[in-house]
This record gives sequence, C-alpha cells and structure tokens, in this order.
Amino acid sequence: MASRATYQGRIASVTQVTPLDRSFVITMDAPAGTFAYAPGQFVIVVDPDAAKPLRRAYSLSSAPEEGEDLVVTVRDMGNFGHAFYAFTEGKALLVQAPQGRFVLPPDEAAPLVLVAGGSGVTPFRSYLRHLELVEHGRRVWLFQSAQQPPELVFHAEFARIADAPWFTYVPTVTRAAAADPWSGRRGRIDAALLASVGAAADAVAFHACGPGVFVKSMLALASELGVPKAQQKKEQWG
Repeated sequence: MASRATYQGRIASVTQVTPLDRSFVITMDAPAGTFAYAPGQFVIVVDPDAAKPLRRAYSLSSAPEEGEDLVVTVRDMGNFGHAFYAFTEGKALLVQAPQGRFVLPPDEAAPLVLVAGGSGVTPFRSYLRHLELVEHGRRVWLFQSAQQPPELVFHAEFARIADAPWFTYVPTVTRAAAADPWSGRRGRIDAALLASVGAAADAVAFHACGPGVFVKSMLALASELGVPKAQQKKEQWG
C-alpha cells in the first residue's frame, strides 16, 4: 500500500484539559479540502525534529463544522505522547490527511451508545460537537470511565451538552477516595449500567474506545446484552 502524503502543520494553541491531557490546535498548510474529515476519524502526526522518527495516530477531537484547524487531545503517556504533551505553540508537525472508519453510523434511528475509557473519549467529543451543530434525529448515551474525577476528559462540556434532550452523559470513576467530594457514580461500567439505556439491544449501535483491555470487556458486555456484532465498533490501543 502506498504511503499517504504528509503536510506541514503548526501548533497554534495549547489548552490544559485535565491534569493528564492537553488539547492542541493545529493549523495546516495544505490545499483546501485536504483535511476534510468525518467525526471520529484520526490523523497520523509526525515529529519532524525527532532524531528518531516518531509518529502516532490521534483521533480528532474537533468537529468538521468548526473550521479548517485540527484539534487533537493528547495524554501524557507513551514515548510519543510524552513528547507531544510537552510541545508548545509554534511547534512544527507533519500530519497525514484524516482516515479511519470509527465514525457515526448512518442510521439516525438507531440509539447510539458510546463507551469510553480514559482518553478514549476524544473521538466521541468530535461526534458530539458535530451533533450540536447539525440537525439530527439521534438519541445518544455516553458512558465515560476514569480513575479520578479530575481525569474525566471534557467532563464540563459533556455535562453542558447533556442539557439537550437527545443526549445522556454518565461519568463514573473507579479509584476516587471515600473522602473525595465527587457526587457522581463510582465503580466500573457494568452490564446493569449499560442496560439502563432502556433501548432494545438488537437496535443499538455500540461504539467503544480506550485501552485494549477496557474495550474488550465493553464489547463482551455489549454481546452479553444482545447487541449484534455487526452493530459494535471499536477503537483501541495497547
């Protein structure tokens, strides 16, 4: 397979999202339309200044309707992630055009259940920001799991979107101390929690994203509840 072309980009701004995650706005120098994308797709980012070539795929956490700049949200983990997390405004990058099939299903009538572990929520932010900006008939649930409350990526934003009747947000934390003031749900995502959606399992589109072990367990729960394999999608690492 021929390699994809890369284009010059530059970090325009950096925002601290959680104690572990930063969002980077990347302005691209490329022909118009080169970086058109569907919500949920990813880009390959290359550090041209590294002595040893470093590259990694990052889901876009922005929506196509928000303009031509790209937004990726990076957790401080792994060789590339640790380096990327420290990048500052003005840093040059090479970026491949968006790709991937982890996108919104075409059937708007199917209830959409999104399940995210840790920084796996980033493509779902792209879904949700897109859905806020377009007319649609979807019903969407997002179950997000993190170890500690401050590590719930985009928590305040998802809580705001949950004011809309089409969206339900269910954050849960697994390692909060008993004295932590967190008033939300504690514990892992389980079958009972997913079943609270209340929709017929054979009608649901189920998307899971996060570390491999997490995603495998979530897909097993989906199958246990009766979601057909053909209606399950995953994106994972590790």
